Amino acid sequence: MPAPTEIQSVSEWNTTLRAAKARTPPTPIVVDFHAQWCGPCKQIAPFYSQLASQHPHVQFLRVDVDAPGVRAVAQKYRVSAMPTFVAIQEGNVVDSLRGADPRGLANMVEKLKVAATSLPAEAEKAKAEGNKAFAAKDYTSAITHYTTAIGKAPRSAVLHANRAYSYLKLSEEDSSRSAVHGSESSSVKLRVKALQDAMLVTELDERWGKGWYRLAEVLNAARQDASSEDVAPEKREQGARVSRDAVIEALEHAVALSDGKIKAEAEALLAAIRSEA
Repeated sequence: MPAPTEIQSVSEWNTTLRAAKARTPPTPIVVDFHAQWCGPCKQIAPFYSQLASQHPHVQFLRVDVDAPGVRAVAQKYRVSAMPTFVAIQEGNVVDSLRGADPRGLANMVEKLKVAATSLPAEAEKAKAEGNKAFAAKDYTSAITHYTTAIGKAPRSAVLHANRAYSYLKLSEEDSSRSAVHGSESSSVKLRVKALQDAMLVTELDERWGKGWYRLAEVLNAARQDASSEDVAPEKREQGARVSRDAVIEALEHAVALSDGKIKAEAEALLAAIRSEA
């Protein structure tokens, strides 16, 4: 899991802020302005690290206000009490907190995360309809609603992940029907669409563990397509190895960037694939 980064210079600070702003979507930042002599700073430091491990989509920084290389950073943000926590979105300060207040700090991080990932009202409504259809196993309708939402928020990793998973579930249904009727072409096309969405998810938000897990699931399902290709045996074996390695890489990202249920599921699938003969 990501740990807070100790900023050592003004140059590193500026580079970090520019990089966070340039990402798609921009990565929100929380900064812990602290001092070595500050008792409350030391008391809350473990909690700050814990928050960093729980929120990989937020970048956590630390700045020692007395360190010669970064005093100018503390002065720029007019830090006069330690610890002071500052929330930054796209280069702008959006919130701040003075004092070692774990609950207040957790709330600030949560608000920052929500603000950074919120959808326009129309997209949120279409997403809710998609979720409802998905829960009813009406994957075709779910895809339609998620596509509508994506039209309103085309850079949303969550929406593309939801649509990718819907394509995947629909392909599984189609594969079951194809086993009876003897045709796989439709399910293969659905898995291709799922893969296109899933790959875009990790480009849109490379720090979202669930996005990597969705990609791994789609890649794992697509392995059957590679194994059934009409090619020479050695080519088929090479393709199978490449596909397996891609699934493992995606799962390793998922494990590193997730917690709770998603991390457990990613670890289980990773162990299963690694144990394959």
